[in-house]
Amino acid sequence: RLHHPGILMFERARVVLTASYAAALVATLAGIGTVVYVLIRNDLNEEIDDSLRLASSQLEGFIVSEVRPEFDRDRGDDDHEEDEHEGDRLTVLSSDVFYLAFNTSGAVLFNPRGVNVEGIDLAGAARDSADEPIQHVSGDDADYRVAIRPLGEGTYLAVGRSLHLVQHQLETLRMVFLYGGLIGLGASIAIGFWLAGRTLGPIRLALESQRRFVSDASHELRTPLAVAKANSALILDDPEGSIESHLDQAEAVATELDHLTVLVGDLTTLARADEGRANLLLEPLDLGELTAEVVRDMGALADVLGVSLTAETGPAPITGDRARLRQLLMILVDNSLKYAHQGGAVHVRSCLEGHRAELSVSDDGDGIAPADQKRIFERFYRADGERTRSKGGTGLGLAIGKWITEAHGGRITVESHPGKGTTFHVRLPLAPDRR
Repeated sequence: RLHHPGILMFERARVVLTASYAAALVATLAGIGTVVYVLIRNDLNEEIDDSLRLASSQLEGFIVSEVRPEFDRDRGDDDHEEDEHEGDRLTVLSSDVFYLAFNTSGAVLFNPRGVNVEGIDLAGAARDSADEPIQHVSGDDADYRVAIRPLGEGTYLAVGRSLHLVQHQLETLRMVFLYGGLIGLGASIAIGFWLAGRTLGPIRLALESQRRFVSDASHELRTPLAVAKANSALILDDPEGSIESHLDQAEAVATELDHLTVLVGDLTTLARADEGRANLLLEPLDLGELTAEVVRDMGALADVLGVSLTAETGPAPITGDRARLRQLLMILVDNSLKYAHQGGAVHVRSCLEGHRAELSVSDDGDGIAPADQKRIFERFYRADGERTRSKGGTGLGLAIGKWITEAHGGRITVESHPGKGTTFHVRLPLAPDRR
């Protein structure tokens, strides 16, 4: 199925916006996750390092007495008793802390907890201990964090903790970030696609309305131009003919030019309104007096159409643009006169209703179907076959009337029942000093 280029453009824009939302979320989650991961890892390592510093300082004297028994010969029984008590104290060290003594060649001299040191380069750790007293070393079974302290005479104390638990915690944290990120990415794509649709929706509708407006305007302009061109061609094809012989063609050209003048004027009004350039000249006025004036001026047209035009007016002080409000009244009255029955009636009423000025224009015509009432204020929309150019309209009158009403802070609605006539209601705010 073929799609309009504008629709395809918006679909592409929607995808691009969705991808942008998702990329922004991924970048944010990646940044936050990295910072959190590094902070937690550093905190865990710092906790291990602090415990190793404390343990190594407490164990140094005890290990010296164990690995250098020659010291014992110079000590009395009381000292041996003290070592036994210290040994008892050391047995309560945390089970994840091990300690051992080794020489410069890496040979283990003392390993009470039997930690597997296979694969650990103890000699290299001893050489680096001056610059790095706490190091990360790897063995055949696990990775360790080890504090190296020299004991003198080529011996070293190593106090360490396995990193298995820390690595497990960090791995769990990575998995949480990974799966959480994937879930967040999926959610961001779904929500981003929905938000992009909501964001682009009004723009899409506006451009679609503009495209339809241009298309409809072109169609409306094409017919009178074609008629005027055809009749002009007939006149030009008979240059010897008299004015009287071409009077019908001349009248047709004039009629179509009049129609074009009105249509172009209406299009200009709406174009300026869309651009926000149709400024209102606000002044205090009485809607009742303006209504009576318009009904009086349109009485002649009502007589020609064979329709009774009556008015019921009362004081309704408002602030507005007199010319635009007069245009609104003429649009509504003219519309009702055209669609009222022959010999029927149009009634115009203006009065105060609470804190608003109320204007209503009613006719006894055939009415408007409910489905058409929702679109009757759209540009160039015609509710039924009767609402054609044969009625003399451009299809823009009610659209202009809606703009004038809303520009004054008001609201226009239609109330109609097929076969029972139509009433247009306009509600406008009162002048500030009358509210």
